[in-house]
Amino acid sequence: MFRDVSQEKSFCEKMMLGKMLNKEIQLRNGFACVLRQAEEQDADDILEYMNYVCGETDYLSYGRGDIHWTVENERKFIKDHLDSDNKLLIIAEVRGSINGLIGFKGDEKKRMRHTGEFGVIVSQKYWGLGLGSALIECMIEWAKGSGIVRKINLMVRVDNQRALRLYKRFGFIEEGLVSRQFKMANKFYDAYFLGLHIDP
Repeated sequence: MFRDVSQEKSFCEKMMLGKMLNKEIQLRNGFACVLRQAEEQDADDILEYMNYVCGETDYLSYGRGDIHWTVENERKFIKDHLDSDNKLLIIAEVRGSINGLIGFKGDEKKRMRHTGEFGVIVSQKYWGLGLGSALIECMIEWAKGSGIVRKINLMVRVDNQRALRLYKRFGFIEEGLVSRQFKMANKFYDAYFLGLHIDP
């Protein structure tokens, strides 16, 4: 599905060694895409991307205009992920611009540090080209090599069938349902809780 041009250890293995290196993949349309760990200097671009892309779909927990924190807040957010051993923030750049992002946030409580939730978002023009799958693959590989993460959780609207098919392809299973989790235009939407066990 993807062409990994790395000749040595995988990108995520290198990240576990604390090295900020890139991984280049080829999308199904032939475009090159660079997956890399977000750095503090990406804060402006990430905020701009998030504020735009969250208006492309109704399946997210936020919409356009819902992100109110500052560039400094974003820098601190990125640094927190860089400094943590159970958090991850990866951006996907196509033609020099951010067009995908995945974030995993591990729990900070001692008894729950092995668990965490993730969110992934891809620009609509790159849907169906393998970008979301590449980001999820990288996160799972990182989790397996972390020595800490043993369970990945997420929540998804029950009517988001495209996302559900993608997550189940990676082995996520439905673990529960919560009613009225989302509300848009005076209409409620239920959500599934999904989980994936991580065993090195």
